[in-house]
Amino acid sequence: LASSPTENELRVGVKFYDHSSSFKQAMLAMDAESEIVASQLAGEFVLPANPQQQCVFIAGGIGVTPFRSMIQYLLDTQQRRPITLFYVNRIASDIIYWDVFNQAQRELGIRTIYTLTDKSQLPAGWKWPVGRITPQLIKEQVPDYQNCIFYISGPQSMVDSFKELLSQLKVKSSQIKTDFFPGFA
Repeated sequence: LASSPTENELRVGVKFYDHSSSFKQAMLAMDAESEIVASQLAGEFVLPANPQQQCVFIAGGIGVTPFRSMIQYLLDTQQRRPITLFYVNRIASDIIYWDVFNQAQRELGIRTIYTLTDKSQLPAGWKWPVGRITPQLIKEQVPDYQNCIFYISGPQSMVDSFKELLSQLKVKSSQIKTDFFPGFA
């Protein structure tokens, strides 16, 4: 879910491919009269109770969806929190929610570090890092990273690789939260 509890409409972040699943094809065929049945929201992938707790969000592609929800909530409630978002995509056109993240930077000081992995398709004037997120990039951008809670959301293989990367940085497993990504587990 991409919507914040403060928003009246329900937002769902989904990426459609040329050969999407039948489930996604059914979603594309929906109209304003279509009914969606959902169960109770649950889980531990939520902001910490302590607003002073420094957080690092790591998102791959459409895995940024829950972070849009959290950051929109912070904007709507004007809560400043020490958050750095690393947002990895293959190409620039895959980046979504620029507007929300840029507004959060301006109004709340929430930093977003965009990275692109396809070096052959960089837009002219690209000013952010290129390539995968490395331990060095985390150390440079978040010098006190060992005091942070890390939230990771994306395809399971990406989540697993970042858990390993954070382990190499001696980040305790109790400081790592991952989002369950059905269909990718």
